[in-house]
Amino acid sequence: MKLFIKYVFFFSVALLALSSCQKLDVSSPSDVPTAEVFKNADGLRSAVTGMYSTMQKREYYGAYYPLMADLNSDALTQGGYDIPALNEIGQHAVTSSNLYVEKMYVAMYNTIATANAILQSVDVISDLNLVDAEKKTIKAQALAIRALAHFDLLRMFGYHWDLTSPNGIPVITKVQQATDIVPRSTVADTYAAILKDLTDANSIVPANFINAKYANAVFIKALLARVYLYKKDMVNAAAMATEVINEGNFSLMDATSFSTIYSNRLSAESIFELNFDAQNQSFFNGTTYVRPEALRTEIFFLANQKLDMFFQSRPTDKRSGLVDFINNDAGILPDGRTLKYRGEVTKDNPAYMMRMAEVYLIAAEAKMLAGGGLTFLNAVRQNRGMDALAPAGEDAFLQAVLDERLSELNFEGHRFFDLARYQKIKDVLGVPNENAVFPIPLRELIATNQQVKQNPGF
Repeated sequence: MKLFIKYVFFFSVALLALSSCQKLDVSSPSDVPTAEVFKNADGLRSAVTGMYSTMQKREYYGAYYPLMADLNSDALTQGGYDIPALNEIGQHAVTSSNLYVEKMYVAMYNTIATANAILQSVDVISDLNLVDAEKKTIKAQALAIRALAHFDLLRMFGYHWDLTSPNGIPVITKVQQATDIVPRSTVADTYAAILKDLTDANSIVPANFINAKYANAVFIKALLARVYLYKKDMVNAAAMATEVINEGNFSLMDATSFSTIYSNRLSAESIFELNFDAQNQSFFNGTTYVRPEALRTEIFFLANQKLDMFFQSRPTDKRSGLVDFINNDAGILPDGRTLKYRGEVTKDNPAYMMRMAEVYLIAAEAKMLAGGGLTFLNAVRQNRGMDALAPAGEDAFLQAVLDERLSELNFEGHRFFDLARYQKIKDVLGVPNENAVFPIPLRELIATNQQVKQNPGF
């Protein structure tokens, strides 16, 4: 790993020291030496704030990572005013020189670099104001966020569905020097690194740390469940998901109130929401809704007409009310807009990092029909206004799970990865299975002198 991320950590904390409420647009990498940042408890706390700020960038969980992923599926389609890089993704023909792809790649490694710097320093800072419990909380958060970013990179740029594949990602677990180059790990080794970080985090995080604004103790378990599911370790995925459900710290919202997940903040269902506010806005509203009379050219991410057809086949599904295929400018039709990110004034829409509905669907998929997964699947359906199902066989059950995930998680960044992990890219999108992954950015290949290898087909 080299690219533009060779200096990525030193960027952030200097700016935070001046204004912790601003998103971090990289300043000089030499503004504040790392030794100065990490000399005491206050510096370490500022670095943790900086880590979450890197996640808030537009190119990561400020909007683009989940929305670009869904754009490369059948749930979304592109708007905008003839933006070639956006059109490539919306037409499932993304290239290695795509600017959005480059920026997302760098943003995720930026977060990893910040987490690495925290982990390098947290155990060596001597400050009486930093008690052991806080150190454990900080370390667990940094491990969890590093795991999340590596997993997000694997989902987008690696063959995450194939444990035998060499096409994992560069795994970065140390603060990098300018000359360092880290080649891609195998998929198996990438998973091993991600799971080690999460299990280490789970072993040290205080059980009472459940603040949904942060990568808390419940989120760590839920993320473990998600990673195990992708790895096809269904036993552990089911165990972690059911543990989260049984603990009862968060709960499914019912059919009369679930829409408030999106109109309010930190609902009973949100395990981790990446928080924004009126001074520190996300880009979700500005790229998915904009204003009531918006034109197609103003909106990057539109609801695909296919999503409308999907919901028409489910007339009792109250989640259909979260997409609008009627009240739009004629230039948008027959496509529509999501209503998950309303709030045109404050634009403080959070990123929904993990919700209980996903945990229930993980438990359903991991247990499958024969193992009792139907209970968890129907819990989601019935809390969204639908009748219970009784699928005839495992294939029908799996399709029902994937349908629930599409209904529940559209515009939250899961559909493309679901199609990829079940190798349905060709059947659903009509493109070769090689398109089940994004290309490694061309600038990364050049900067590493091809030591980081490209994905097949690009």
